[in-house]
Amino acid sequence: MTFTRIIRGTLITAAILITAVSQAAADVVVGAPATAEIGQPFVVTIEVSGENITDVRLSWQRHESLLAPEDTGSGQRFSVLTGTDLKNAKPGASPLFVTFTAGGKREKIEHSIKLSARKYPVEKLSVAPSKVTPPKELSERIAHEARLGRAAMQSDSAGQAPKLPLVRPVPGSYSSVYGKSRYFNGEFRGRHGGVDMRAKEGTPVKAAADGTVVLAGNNFWFAGNCVYIDHGAGFVTFYGHMSKINVKKGDMVKAGDILGLSGKTGRVTGPHLHFSTAWRGEFFDPAELMEK
Repeated sequence: MTFTRIIRGTLITAAILITAVSQAAADVVVGAPATAEIGQPFVVTIEVSGENITDVRLSWQRHESLLAPEDTGSGQRFSVLTGTDLKNAKPGASPLFVTFTAGGKREKIEHSIKLSARKYPVEKLSVAPSKVTPPKELSERIAHEARLGRAAMQSDSAGQAPKLPLVRPVPGSYSSVYGKSRYFNGEFRGRHGGVDMRAKEGTPVKAAADGTVVLAGNNFWFAGNCVYIDHGAGFVTFYGHMSKINVKKGDMVKAGDILGLSGKTGRVTGPHLHFSTAWRGEFFDPAELMEK
C-alpha cells in the first residue's frame, strides 16, 4: 500500500464520520477516523467557520496537546498527527476529545475511534551479553538518559500536523520494522518502537519535518548519539545511533536539513539509523508517514 492511499483513506473516512458543534458565533467540525489499527498514525482535523475559537486542545489516549490555528481565509483550521502505541493501546472503542473556547464558553466535542489489533513480526538478535543486561554501575546513567528521552518525547509546543509525507531521514530501506517483538540472545526485551533504516556510516541524516531540536544526546548507552525534534502539537521525531550530530538543543530546523551523520553508536549490531515518530510519547509506525 502506498503512502498516498493511506492518507486518502484517512481523509475520506474523516470526511464521512464527523462530529460537529454549532454556536451562535462559530461552527466547528472535527474530522477523525472511525477505526484505526493499533500502531497506526492518523490525522485529526478541526475546521472552523464564523468567529474564531481559542485554546484548542486534543485529548487522546491519556494525553493532551495544544493546537495552533492555520488561517484558511474563510475561517480556522487545526490539525494534529497522532496515533496509538502498541505497548499501551487496547482493542475496542477509545474516546477522543476536542475542547475549545467559543463565544466565551468552554466547549467539548467527543468522538469514538474503534481500535483493532494488528499482527507484528518477531525478531531475534544476538548481541554481547553486556548489551542485554547493562552493568549495574551504569544503572544511574541509563536511568538519567531514559528520563531525558521521555521528557523530550513528551514535548508539546502549540502547532499543527506536519506536512506529509515526511522526508525520509536516510534513503535506505528498512532492516527492522515497527512493532517487532524483540528477543536478545533468546530473552524477550520488548517491542520495537520505530524503524531501523539501512545507512552506511557517515550517511547524512535529514530532519523529517520542520521543528525545534529539544534534545541532542551525546553517546547515550542505548541510543548512542541521538536527536529529538519537536514538530508541534505533540508530534516528535527521534534519530538514533548517529556518528556525528550537527545540531544542538534549541536549534530550529526545516524538513530536509542535515542533522548529522548515521553511525553505529549505542547498543547496535551494525551501522544504521533508528527512526521513531510519536505523539506525546505514544510511538506509532513511521513507515506509514513516508513515501515508500
